[in-house]
Amino acid sequence: MTEKTQIVQDACRRLRALPNRTIAQYILFHHGAIFDGNLEKIRDSVRYYFGVKGNSDKEKAGKAGSLITRLSSPVMPETWRKTRTAYKLPLGLWLVINDIHIPFHEPKPLETALKYGKDKKIDGILINGDLQDYASISFWMSSVKRDFDKEISMVLDFLDLLKKEFPKQKKVWKPGNHEYRFPRLYQAKFPDLMGLPMIAMDAVLDLEGRGIEFLDYRQIVDAGILPILHGHEIATLSRAINPARGLFLRTKSWAMCGHCHTTSEHTERNIQGTILTTWSVGCLCDLSPDYNPYGNNWNWGFALVNVEKNGNFRVENKRILPSGKVV
Repeated sequence: MTEKTQIVQDACRRLRALPNRTIAQYILFHHGAIFDGNLEKIRDSVRYYFGVKGNSDKEKAGKAGSLITRLSSPVMPETWRKTRTAYKLPLGLWLVINDIHIPFHEPKPLETALKYGKDKKIDGILINGDLQDYASISFWMSSVKRDFDKEISMVLDFLDLLKKEFPKQKKVWKPGNHEYRFPRLYQAKFPDLMGLPMIAMDAVLDLEGRGIEFLDYRQIVDAGILPILHGHEIATLSRAINPARGLFLRTKSWAMCGHCHTTSEHTERNIQGTILTTWSVGCLCDLSPDYNPYGNNWNWGFALVNVEKNGNFRVENKRILPSGKVV
């Protein structure tokens, strides 16, 4: 069976309730080059398979009145489901920082978190989402001038600072919902450019050259048996009172997230007697941004996660007070 025959048969089988010309136009739209852009040629093929092209073809179609009934049986369609593989953090002590939101970061708390990690001789840094704010392409109105190039320059400066201060430590960047603003913009405005190297932010930022591993959007990070999310991956994550409890209700597991900009912890014991704890980690950004200036319960913070053998882990979830003290 030729490729043309297969295309026409499949279209006739799937769209048999539509007029022949409409089916032909569908084939022309999706496979026009194969048929030399000839709509009437395609339409003749469609009419042949429905047994309406001429007397000889009607006879070939048989008593059923259409060759379409003789086409091969449909098969199970291939799924578009995406298989997600968790990223495994190597063993060692990791500094977890999230929700920095450059250029709306807070330098003093951010410096405090980095210094704390350096003093503790960490083995790696996990940037757990929203390092970039992407205010210049945000839906939200802002009193700050939109300047995409300046935002990128500031992110590059911070990444170079990390490389200087932590030259030997492994660095992993899990993107959050704010990083997703960039590909989402292309998907909405310039869909034909999706997938091209020029829009890959990890290439623009030269993350490989800066020694930073950039993960997939919505990819879970496993710190031993502790799953770490940014938090936006759980659409119904409640942050009204205790984000960590909301995280537990959705994961039913040990888990850690950022995104909520709040330091919290929640512990429960399941029916097997296993004690499960969830943590939400504070932010390192402006606590009163234009889009949410009043009434939030955000605080500055970071976490240390020690990934041990056999999946074991230890967590220190830290807050940074306005005085700069770590508690």
